[in-house]
Amino acid sequence: MPWIDGETGLPVEVAEKIKERFSALEEENLRLKQENEQLKQKVSVLESENQSLKDQISSLQAENDSLKRKIAEIEGGSLGIRKVSDENGNRIELAPSQEFIAQLTSDGVLKPVEPNILRVGDDENYLNDVVTANITIPSLSKFKEGVRDLDPSMLEIRLPSPKIYERVDGRGGVEIGFIAEELPEFLRRGDGYDLKALVAILTLKVSRLEEELSRLKTR
Repeated sequence: MPWIDGETGLPVEVAEKIKERFSALEEENLRLKQENEQLKQKVSVLESENQSLKDQISSLQAENDSLKRKIAEIEGGSLGIRKVSDENGNRIELAPSQEFIAQLTSDGVLKPVEPNILRVGDDENYLNDVVTANITIPSLSKFKEGVRDLDPSMLEIRLPSPKIYERVDGRGGVEIGFIAEELPEFLRRGDGYDLKALVAILTLKVSRLEEELSRLKTR
């Protein structure tokens, strides 16, 4: 007659096998619980990292939006400079104060926004030197009124002798030119002189000399 296990009421041999099986199942269950706990911890870490990435993305998007707004404000002229594109082409406009007064076009032309209001340098802070391939003076008659010949009496104007001197301000160096105080008042402009007017007077004098020489040759 087989021995009966008092705990299970089964034969001892069968009961032992069942207990071993339960013990193995309990160990397996414990192992699975431990793995599940580890997985939960990993999931928690991943969720935390995911949230951190979302926060970083959100922060970057906010910074990107802020930069876009700042760029739009700058291009709109908040810093005294704005980019403009219209039927007149692409250009950059400059506003030292409230009004935009100068523009640089895509063709490399620096010009006033409104006609004839841009000036480079002044009597006290003038440019030391201007280097250019050519100088063009707009001079069409449609931009002028009261046009008339110079009075012949201007032929009697005596221009001062040109001088050679060293410039005090700027880079200095030896120059040849006129002393503003020695020139007739109508040729003066601020602390300097009107080069265009001076050329006109010289042209008048040369033209009259050419006429005199031509008459002498015909005698």
